[in-house]
Amino acid sequence: MPELPEVETMVRGVRPVLAGRTLRGVRVQDPFLLDGVSAEELEDRARGAKVEAVERRGKWVVVTLAGQRGIIVIQPRMTGGFWLVPPARPDHVRMTFELGGSGESVWFCDNRRLGKIAWYADREAAERAFSRSHGPDALQIGRDDLAARLKRTQRGIKPALMDQKVLAGIGNIYADEILFRARLHPERRADRLTADEVGRLHEAIPIVLNEAIAAEGSSFDRNYRTVLGEEGGFLGQNAVHRRKGLPCPACGTPIVKTRIAGLVGRPTYYCPHCQRKGPARIGERRRKGSK
Repeated sequence: MPELPEVETMVRGVRPVLAGRTLRGVRVQDPFLLDGVSAEELEDRARGAKVEAVERRGKWVVVTLAGQRGIIVIQPRMTGGFWLVPPARPDHVRMTFELGGSGESVWFCDNRRLGKIAWYADREAAERAFSRSHGPDALQIGRDDLAARLKRTQRGIKPALMDQKVLAGIGNIYADEILFRARLHPERRADRLTADEVGRLHEAIPIVLNEAIAAEGSSFDRNYRTVLGEEGGFLGQNAVHRRKGLPCPACGTPIVKTRIAGLVGRPTYYCPHCQRKGPARIGERRRKGSK
C-alpha cells in the first residue's frame, strides 16, 4: 500500500489545489526521505515556482514546476500520503507545499518514513528514472505488450503482476481482485497462459483498477487515508481480498487464504472453484492441438 488506485486518488485530490498555483515554498521537515537532492536545493528550486501539472506515473506522484524549475517526484510507498486538512499526526509530516496568497498547505505524511522524494531537472530525466525500475503503467499497457512481458517469466501470474518492472501500479490487493475477475489461479505460470487467458487478464486490469479509483482506494489499517482524511471504500465492495471463509460472490464457494512462492509475508486470497489451478480446459487443449 498504496497501489495505483490510492496514488491516483491522491493525485486527483491535490491536483485542483496545486495545479496552476504559485508556491510560496516547499518546506522539507524530514530530509531522510530525500533521494539525490538536499533540502536546501529542493526548497530553493520550488520557492516562488508555479505548479504546471500534478500527475501519476505508476505509483509515483509527479509535480512539474513551470519555468524549468524541474520535477518533484514523491513515492508514497507503504505508508505515505497527502493531506489537504491538518494531519491527525503533525509529527508524521515529512514535506509541505505552501501556497502563496491563500496560506493553504498540502502536507505529505509518512509515519514509517518509507517513502522517497526526488527532484529531476526535466521530464526526460524523470522518465529515465522511471524506466529503470518500472514497466508500462497498468492502465495503459497494451494486450500484446502484456502477453510478451508475461512470456518472459516462469513465475506465478500473481508475483508477475506485482513486479513493477512488468507493469507499474499493481500490488497485493488488486492482484487478487484482478485474477479473480480474470478467473485465473494466482499460481498459474505466467508464461503458460493461453491467448484467451491473457485477454481476460488484460480486460480485468482496468475494470478492477477503475472501480477502485471510483471508491477512492482501499483502507484496511491506519496507513492509507484520502486527502481529506477519509477511508477508501473499495474493501467494502471487493470480491476476494481479506474475505477468507466468506462465500465467493460468483459461486458461493468459501474464499481461501494462502501464501504462494515469491510473495513473502503477503497473503493471497482466491476462489478455488472459479480460479482452478489445473491445465487448460478440454476445449482449449483441442484448439491448441489442432494448430
